[in-house]
Amino acid sequence: ARAVAAWCDDIVRRVRSGSTLRHAMLEVPTDPATALATSPLRLAIERGVSIPDAVDRLADAGPHVRLAVGVLAASSRIGGPSAAAIDRTATVLRQRAADLDERSTLAAQARLSTHVMTAVPLLMLTLLVATDDDARSVAVSPTGVMCIAVGLMLNAAGWLWMRRIIRTPT
Repeated sequence: ARAVAAWCDDIVRRVRSGSTLRHAMLEVPTDPATALATSPLRLAIERGVSIPDAVDRLADAGPHVRLAVGVLAASSRIGGPSAAAIDRTATVLRQRAADLDERSTLAAQARLSTHVMTAVPLLMLTLLVATDDDARSVAVSPTGVMCIAVGLMLNAAGWLWMRRIIRTPT
């Protein structure tokens, strides 16, 4: 979202300095984060396709790029001063990035707990098997192997479940 917001800011700067929207989109240097998503758009515009038609051809863009190019297409269709609309789009994208950062920060404790709850049982099992003869004899018995296998499966299921709960959308 931040990279697309920066891309929009660059377009706004060029439009406000007198470039047309078409030329601004072609002249704006793209960073690697947006280059892959916007290269089909730039290529179509270079070949003479109108901005709205080029946007319609853009299929594999993420939600942030789709928002930005949708505003660019609408600005191109409607005409008039487009810098304000694109600038507001960049503001929305920066807010989205801030929201994603906040979600990630709020999920940090859960991520740490997931790592601890996954690693501690494995480390304790390894430590007990390495140092205690009784634990080693139980671990190699059929019942012990079955208990360890079930525990590992439950540990893996818990780790996957916690990852699903705390994942942050992009």
